[in-house]
Order: sequence, then structure tokens, then C-alpha cells
Amino acid sequence: MIPIYNSEPADWRDLQNKVAKIYTDLGYETTVEKDIQTARGTVNVDVFCTKSVSYLTDTNIVECKYWANSVPKTVVHAFRSVISDYGANTGYIISKNGFQSGAFDAAKNSNVKLLTFDEFQAAFRTRWLDAVIDKIEEVGYPLRKYADPMEMFAASDYDSLPDERQMHISQLMRKYYNISLHSMRILYKDVMNGKLQLEYIDETVTRHYEDFPEIKISCLMDYFDIMQDTCVKAVNAFDEAYGKRLRKRG
Repeated sequence: MIPIYNSEPADWRDLQNKVAKIYTDLGYETTVEKDIQTARGTVNVDVFCTKSVSYLTDTNIVECKYWANSVPKTVVHAFRSVISDYGANTGYIISKNGFQSGAFDAAKNSNVKLLTFDEFQAAFRTRWLDAVIDKIEEVGYPLRKYADPMEMFAASDYDSLPDERQMHISQLMRKYYNISLHSMRILYKDVMNGKLQLEYIDETVTRHYEDFPEIKISCLMDYFDIMQDTCVKAVNAFDEAYGKRLRKRG
């Protein structure tokens, strides 16, 4: 299974930023190192995440412990108080070196979860994939309208351009055609019910690595970030080649 990230965080700040990036991709408004007001005063938390869902707000607070030792139960008890006092939906403590046995007892019957970074990635992988694949579909749609001859919407504009501009656009189409196809949601989700095809995603991503020979892609985060950046860059290149913004969106 290809992980979201392929390596352990380099330090405590990197751990915070990696956690925040996953939450941001999930559509949360995310802040690293945020002061929050609780019933017992101001508390600084490592990662603060909120997302409006219908008429409700989902609030997650994450503490990242990049410690040489495992996390003791006293830290869990203190964090439980913060989560309860603030009224957050869920709290996570992510530890580099695990937890002491008493820590898990301290987290029982609460909305505090104790995870290593690998366990955190595994717990969020499906939700994260669901979100980033929808984003790739969104940014890739206008590119497909430019790069796929079967979907091309700008034929009349193309025909009116001088030969050298047409040649340049044809080069762009060849360059970005395969990438535009790999931005399609149906490669990663069932076309009938929209559910992730988890058994095929790794194969699809691995097969598409060859489109980025100059970049070493070794994890899902790299793949989808580069795909998104490339789609945006390509659409801008087509806009420039046509001399105006011809973006079709779903």
C-alpha cells in the first residue's frame, strides 16, 4: 500500500506541518501553533482544525509529540481536559515513540485518540484520498477540454490562430494529454457509485509515475500534489497560447 507520506517526519515542526497538510486537503481550516481559549485559560495547541459540515462544525485538535520517550498518562489526562473544556469533537495525540501503557487507560471512554504517525496516516488515508481525487477532477476538467482531441471545446478558436500558434498548442496537447486523462475521477472511483476503488488506486498511481520521469514520486502526497500543480500549470499554458482565458469548468 502506497502511504500518504513515505518517510517519518524530520522533526517536531515537520510532524505538525504534515498533519496540518492532511487536514487542509480534507477541507479543514487548519492552523499550526494556535492559542485557544478554554474554561481554564489560554492553551497553545499544535494543530487546530475546523470544518463546517451542513450546519455543524467539526473541530479536531492535534498534539504532536516528537519525543525520544513514549508519552505518559499525565499528558493524556491534561489533553483530555483541554478537549473537554474547549468542546472539540476529537483530539489526537500523535507520538513518534508510542505511548506508555497507562496512557491508553487514560484515553479510554473519551474522544482522545492515541496514534503513531503511521497509524494516523492509515486512519485518514481513505478520507484523504476521497478528497484529493475530487480536487484532481476539478482542476483537471478544464485541462481535458484543452488537451483531449475528443473533448476539445476550442476548435473554432484554434482554427482562427496562425500556424505557429496552432503548432504550439498541438505540442501542448501532446505534452499534457496523458496527464489530463489521469486527472479523471473514474480512474480512482467507481463510475456507478462514486466509491474509491482502493484495490486499484496503487496500481493506477504506480503506472502513472512514468509521466514524471524528472521527479521521484514515492508517496501519494507527492503524486497528487504534482498532478494538481501540473494541471494548473498546463491550463495556464493553454490560456496563454490562445491569448485569452478559455476555461471550461464542470
